[in-house]
Amino acid sequence: MRPIDICSAVLVTTGNRALREPSKVRWESVEELLGLSLRSRSSFDARVTMVDAGGERMSFEEWLENRPAPSARLWVSPFPDGGSTDPSLEELSDEVREAVDNGGLGFLLYSDGERAERFVPREVQPRLYDISGPQLYAFVKGRKNAAALIRVLARELELKTEDVEGYLGTCSPDEMQDILQRFLSASAEVQYSSSGEDGPDFDEVESWNAFFAPAPGSSSVSFELLYAGAGSEDDLERELEAARASLASTLEAVQEFAHKQGLRTWSKHFRRALIRLSLEPQPLEDLPELLLLNGLPTPAIQLALCADASDVFGGMGSWNDMAFEGAASDAYNQLSDRLFNSVKTALRASLNRSAR
Repeated sequence: MRPIDICSAVLVTTGNRALREPSKVRWESVEELLGLSLRSRSSFDARVTMVDAGGERMSFEEWLENRPAPSARLWVSPFPDGGSTDPSLEELSDEVREAVDNGGLGFLLYSDGERAERFVPREVQPRLYDISGPQLYAFVKGRKNAAALIRVLARELELKTEDVEGYLGTCSPDEMQDILQRFLSASAEVQYSSSGEDGPDFDEVESWNAFFAPAPGSSSVSFELLYAGAGSEDDLERELEAARASLASTLEAVQEFAHKQGLRTWSKHFRRALIRLSLEPQPLEDLPELLLLNGLPTPAIQLALCADASDVFGGMGSWNDMAFEGAASDAYNQLSDRLFNSVKTALRASLNRSAR
């Protein structure tokens, strides 16, 4: 299961427990299990941020607290078949439409009676540097070769040297990421050419490396959920038994195909996935422990685990990295499409059971 799908499982199951029984939510256990911050105060760098209709960013817990209603629930609803080209998404921003194309299970849907809001998840790489324009300018001015470095900055920014300080004062944190990368690349030659044959002094190098050290947590991918307008509960996958039956029959068909093609490893893989529909869930992995922690019924957990094990799609070496000829090719493509759709439907149906 991809991290963004795990994130959806966290939000839906933990969120529904928080909406229904706030005193029973084990926030610390969930965050510790996933290494993911759902609250404003947490020791984890990777975090979930909700971007509301007005563009305000807040933690997942804060977002839930602003929606107190006995009937409120969270769901996962599927993305449209056409992705960002679907006409229903035409009014959404390019940022949201791009997230739809790169997303996992689908929209996070918040419902409260007649009110239904959609949010689309996306992975967010934190900023590499936490350095402002004025900080950069002050640091450069304090270097021994300040004049040469200022000229480098001016050239990269296509400005006059006297305009560099003022321009840097107007740059946003996001704009500074590109400026810093370009400056570091272009300034390397200046640093060495202006320091003689022996190279820069040790103290000069140390201060340079300390100043341009990556920000804490810059390597931790976070998740941001962007407001995507009003939603609808009409297409929610709620039928757990139907999803179980569909995934089971699909796995049986795919296993038979793999067996006929002599793909023994894949045949065994699909058989093991199928068995998960009847095994008692054990809290030995992140996903089952999370679902057990949030009180999902056993049939829903079994379906989620089976779907997780059946998600064999990816890059090199995955199920969809094969090719066949003739009738086998047609069967392979049809079964793969059927399996992909069954897996996603099963995951959504199993997680949506937390709203009951």
